[in-house]
Amino acid sequence: MMSKKTLCTFILLFTLKVLSAQGNLTDMDYKIFRLGFSLGTNYMHLDIEHTEFEQDGMIYYARVSDVLPGFTVGLITDLRLHRHFNFRVTPSLLLGERHLYFKSCDVNTGLFEDDQKVNMFSLPIDIPVNLRYSAERYGNFKPFVQVGVGTYFDLGRDEQTDVTLKLFDYYYSVGFGCDLYFKYFKLSPELKFNFGRLNMLSPKHITDDTVATLKYTNAISKILSRVIVFSLNVE
Repeated sequence: MMSKKTLCTFILLFTLKVLSAQGNLTDMDYKIFRLGFSLGTNYMHLDIEHTEFEQDGMIYYARVSDVLPGFTVGLITDLRLHRHFNFRVTPSLLLGERHLYFKSCDVNTGLFEDDQKVNMFSLPIDIPVNLRYSAERYGNFKPFVQVGVGTYFDLGRDEQTDVTLKLFDYYYSVGFGCDLYFKYFKLSPELKFNFGRLNMLSPKHITDDTVATLKYTNAISKILSRVIVFSLNVE
């Protein structure tokens, strides 16, 4: 019976042979303009800075829960600029969620207690613009890196949550991946990191609806968005 080591070696050699084979979509990289679509997952996170204001003898702190996977779907438009450079616009719809957990610290005793969980649902339209640099193609394999900027418009924003994020954000991004050329299409696994630049904390004012929960917004001075997107691009 074939051992696991022998099987893994066989799979590796077979994969390398497929990637080094010649002839798949040899004219694709010379097209000036291409279209495609992408499917993937995203992981939304937040960087939080606290005010450490004392409120009724308590100081409140927030942390983001373990990163939760979301869903991403988008379109691809690609413009060839040079043998190694492409300009890409890939409008996408993201679906994700973040959980904030608040703890309160008693200023007199220094003891912490769990206080509140805040669910933050997001449905942002993402409009990224990227400049991609691709290395030389080796058979049916070509690695790339990219940098870019983009904007978010969060359609899932809910002003009734205890902590509300703003509607709009812009970000810088870096990413990398590879192009895999098959007989009828090109598949490109891609990993991208988006770093939001705006303070996303939406201020709240004292009303009958917010008087009991305003302490959570007051506990935070700044929120920055962080998103990791893994996608499979098909062209």
